[in-house]
Amino acid sequence: MTASEFEFSADQLAALLDEANHAPWESVRAALGGVEGQPHPRIGWLTAHLAVTKREYWGLIAAATGAPTPPDGYGLTRLMAWEVEAARALDAGALARSVTHAGERLDVAGLLRLNARHTIWHAGQIAALAGRPRTA
Repeated sequence: MTASEFEFSADQLAALLDEANHAPWESVRAALGGVEGQPHPRIGWLTAHLAVTKREYWGLIAAATGAPTPPDGYGLTRLMAWEVEAARALDAGALARSVTHAGERLDVAGLLRLNARHTIWHAGQIAALAGRPRTA
């Protein structure tokens, strides 16, 4: 598949991120909503990892497009809301700009899709761990 087979507008990419981050089912918010009591320690690592990688993605986007980077003090919840609006603000030219992530060249739109896939991947892991009791 080529990048041209997946042409999304900024609004569509923002909606994709919003669903990955906030949908009532199958999102980070939904997965975290299922955590009760003392969370499994891996959940903390996963949420920190998501925040770090989202900041990395947006650093690459900012360098390629001049878009802003997320505010330093934002934790994962505020970062997820921020990135939806930041994605919505990108124009078609910005979405087509090239970035390199993990040694792979892709356009900004492709990086935003990767961000959504990565988010959902970890949301599933969080959901799987949400009901597991913490072990010492």
